[in-house]
This record gives sequence, structure tokens and C-alpha cells, in this order.
Amino acid sequence: MIRWFTENGIAANFLMLGILVAGALTAVNHVPLEVTPALSWDTVMTTMTYRGATAKGVERAILIPIEESLEGVEGIRHMHADGMRGLAKFYLNAEPGVDLRELMDEVKARIDTITTFPAETEPPRVFVPESANYREILKISVMGDLSTHDLRKVTRRVQQDLLELSGISRAIVRGANDYEISVEADTEKLLAFHLSFQDLADSIRGFSIDLPAGAIESDSGTFIIRTRGQAYSGDEFAQIPIRSANGAEVLLGEVATIHDGFTEGQQKLEFNGKPCLMVPVMRVGSESALQVSNQVRKYIRTANTRFPDGIELILWDDASNTIRQRLSTLGWSMLQGGVLVMIILGVFIRPALAFWIVIGVPVSFAGAALFMPWFDITANVMSLFGFIIVLGIVVDDAIVTGENVYSKMRAGMPPLEAAVQGTHEVATPVTFGALTTVVAFIPLLFFDGTWGDFAKQIPPVVAPVLLFSLIESKLILPAHLKHLRPQTGSGFFSRFQAGIATGLEGFIARVYQPTLRWAVQYRGTVLAVFIAMALVMAGYCRGGVWVSFPSRLRTPAASVLCLICRTTRPSKLPNATWTAFPMRWISWPKNSLTRAPGSQLWGTY
Repeated sequence: MIRWFTENGIAANFLMLGILVAGALTAVNHVPLEVTPALSWDTVMTTMTYRGATAKGVERAILIPIEESLEGVEGIRHMHADGMRGLAKFYLNAEPGVDLRELMDEVKARIDTITTFPAETEPPRVFVPESANYREILKISVMGDLSTHDLRKVTRRVQQDLLELSGISRAIVRGANDYEISVEADTEKLLAFHLSFQDLADSIRGFSIDLPAGAIESDSGTFIIRTRGQAYSGDEFAQIPIRSANGAEVLLGEVATIHDGFTEGQQKLEFNGKPCLMVPVMRVGSESALQVSNQVRKYIRTANTRFPDGIELILWDDASNTIRQRLSTLGWSMLQGGVLVMIILGVFIRPALAFWIVIGVPVSFAGAALFMPWFDITANVMSLFGFIIVLGIVVDDAIVTGENVYSKMRAGMPPLEAAVQGTHEVATPVTFGALTTVVAFIPLLFFDGTWGDFAKQIPPVVAPVLLFSLIESKLILPAHLKHLRPQTGSGFFSRFQAGIATGLEGFIARVYQPTLRWAVQYRGTVLAVFIAMALVMAGYCRGGVWVSFPSRLRTPAASVLCLICRTTRPSKLPNATWTAFPMRWISWPKNSLTRAPGSQLWGTY
């Protein structure tokens, strides 16, 4: 096959162009661009709302019954339950290898058997969390000196505008309380009309409702009939009749005060000292993080045409800058590596040989891009890091092959035969060299947890790059090297190149070869030296001088405050913890020390 591709240069060129074009199209159309890879949390989460309840009430009504119902469920490694005012949360960490969908169904079935939940509770939500729903690409700060209602309306409009943009499917509002309509009965008026609280509750249930009323079949089609009586605002609730007699009605608004506002608990969110709400924008499915960021930036630039003066939209915490920097690093590394290879090989061998060796880099990377969708790998900071790692290895086999072919040409062998035989001679060692490098990265596939989610991105990138580099060096490179001519001219560059080659050969003969003979003769001494170096490095690491990651000044700073109203209670389940919080959390991430004036304050009081 090596001889056939070497003799048929057109086939080799078509193979090269096919890999380049197919890889480029796959990378553009089928490889999503995201910041970090999807994380496998191996967790089943359960949330349940109990409006108006204290943390202790949530414990008694929700936490304890659900915990007791989950006794004996196989596959739960650790359970953490949080009870706070009006809300209960369960985090169920699964054992390795457990099917999360089956565990979720089992948990849901167990919870559905509980019949003691209070009527004020909402149905529990059992789900498997996905990291894409929690890791936003960027945030938009919507600021303005507006009332709470008006600021919420403006933020909702920003959210809807973003969802209508191409390439954006998920944007949420963060920092605002949920809407709530409360009814406060006037006791004196109830007594005057001989009404009770139950009468009010029954009227609201009976009149604030939408009911289907069947369908009518006709020649022109089917007509769906339904009654529409659901109340959505305070004014609509005020018009609900409580009692009627002789044409007169007692309305809800006449015997009760209706507040159309927000849930209890004051939340304060400020940016640059002004009230604001945040709109985090997430990437979903095959959407590109860069496209999401570009669309949002374009939207903010034209925001002054959509909103009146006094309303500001500021982009904040754009995580896509990370992937931009990684792409820039990869591009510059490829450019610098290509230039260095061209210079070094051009000086020591031939510029034409250096050019065809450098061409193997984009061919190998394009081949790896072909397999990224098959391995379910996206373009993220870790997979791009894999390309950067392998960038210094990918040209090794082409350099060995090209140098061997060039040596045979200088020995007088015809170019075609030199290309074929030179490639054949080094085919076995080059192949095994690439395969051993691939094997060295395989252990990264067996890491567990969050570190494993990051580490598993590298081997599926490194392996295809090295395998396609073998294809390029064995089938494509020889077809181009057969056109080389060993003769050099008599100009300045030829004399300079000859001088460099002579100096290198002299260094090999006078320094390298004697050193190699001494190392082979006294191999015990050499082995002892390397063992001593390993012991020195081990002592250096164990002595506390060496650290995994260097300390650095982190730009964002955060503080979390939780007031615990009850100590951790023993659980009947193994490895289970339970804690009740009267307040959810308070945090204020901000750019510290070297930050710009922007800041954020966010909390629940």
C-alpha cells in the first residue's frame, strides 16, 4: 500500500484533501463548542415546596417521611437533605455503575407512596440534574432605578428577547422573588356576612379554575369547549363571588385584602450600586458557546434602541473568554510549532521536506475532528488542551520518516525507491512509537468523579491525532517526498546549510557517540544516577515544597453564610446527613483587589 500511494500521487492528494475537508466540515457542523465538558454528578435530586412552613415544619412534614421511605433503596451511596423555610431538598449520590434513571424511578415510586404530606405542599420533583442547566455561559445585569415590578417586567422582556435569538435556547431570571398572590381575610366583615375561612377557600377553588367541557363534531371540524375562569392577577381574584342572593353578590375583594406581589423574604441584588436582576444564559445541546456570547453581545450593543433611558444592560462573567483564549493558544502553538519545524528542518535537511512535514499537523487534527462526534467529545477547554499536548508529538513520525527517506536519496538511491524503502524501514518502530504514546494516555479514561469528566476528554483526542499522523506519514508523505532532489545549489544558503550539517555530524562523532558508549559500558552507574535523581525528586515533593497547583490571586471572591437552626441529626440511612436552614444563603461574588467598579450583592434575608 505504501508503494501504491507513493506511485499514485493523485490518490495521496485526494486522501489528504478528503481528510482536511471532512474534518473541517465535521468540526464546524457537528462538534459543539462549549466551555467545560458535561459533568456526571451521579446524583438524583428531589425538591418539594411547602409554602409558609418553617425549617422545623419542613423537617417533620417532608424530610423525615421521605428519609424513612427511602430506607432499603439499593444504589444510594450518600444522602444529603436540606430543610429550609418553605423548601426541602434531597441530594442522593449513587453508587458507581448505578443506572441513574432506574434509581430516579425507584425514588419517585417510594415517595409517591407517602400519604401524609400536608395539603399545602406541592408535588415533589425528582430529577437527574445536568451540569448544562447550572453552568451559564455569561450573565446580563439589567439595572435601573425602577420599582420591583417594573424591573421584573424589563428583565422578563430581556429574557424573552434572548430566547428569540438564533442559537440561544435557555435563559433564566435570577435574583427576584417569585410572584405570589396572598388573600388576607377581614374577620369583622366575615362575621357580618356570616362567612367562614372555609367559604373563602371553597369559592377560590370553585371559581378560579379552567375546566374542559368536551368537544363538538361538525362538518367544518372539531370545536373544543372549555370554561376559562382561572384568575391570574389580584384584580381578577377580587372579583370572585363568595355568596350571591337576589341578584346581589359578595365578592372576595369586599371581605379580604388581596396582595398581588412576591413571595416572602427580601432579596437584594445590586450591580455598580444600582438595583438589578441577572439573566444567566446557558448553552443547550449542540449550541456554540461563542455563538451564544456573540449574539448576547450584539443584543446588548443595540439595547438602547429597545429600552428607554435609565435602563442599562451590562455583560458580566463571560465564561466564553476561556474557550476563546484556549483556541488562541492552540492557534498560536500551531503557528509557532510550524515555524520552528520549518526553520530547524530547513536548516538541517531541506525546506521542501520541512513544508510537507508541517502539512501533516492540520491533516492529523482534521482526522481527529472526524471522530469527535463518534466519541461524544465537544470542543471544550480540556479537549483543546489535548490538541495542545499532542501538538509536539504529532510530527515525530513524519520527521523520522522524512529524514530516513532523505538519507537514502543522499546515498544515491532514486527518489521513488528512496521514498518507498525509507518509509518501509521505519514503519514498524514509528508505528509502535505512536501506539505506545496512545497507550500512555489510556489510564485517563478510568478516572472517577469530576476529575474523570475532565480527564476523559484527552485520550479520544490524542489517539486519533496520532493514528492519522501515521496514515499521513505512511501514505501521503512519501508521495510528496519522491519529488525531492538531494542535490543542493552553491549559493549562500546551501553553504550555510552544509556548515550546520557538518557541525552537527562533528558533535555526534566527538561528543554524543563517546558518551553513549560510556553509558552502555557503565550502565550500573547510569542506573544508580537516575535512581538517585528519582529519590531527590520524591523527597522534594514530600517535603512540602512542591504543590499541585500554584497559588494565585483569584479575581472572584465569594462568601456564604448559613444559620443552622438544628444540629445534624442521625439518619437511619448509611452515610446520610440532614441539616435545616432558616435562610438559604447569602453570597456576594465580586472582583476583588484588582477588579473593575462592577460588583454584585445577592442574598435572602
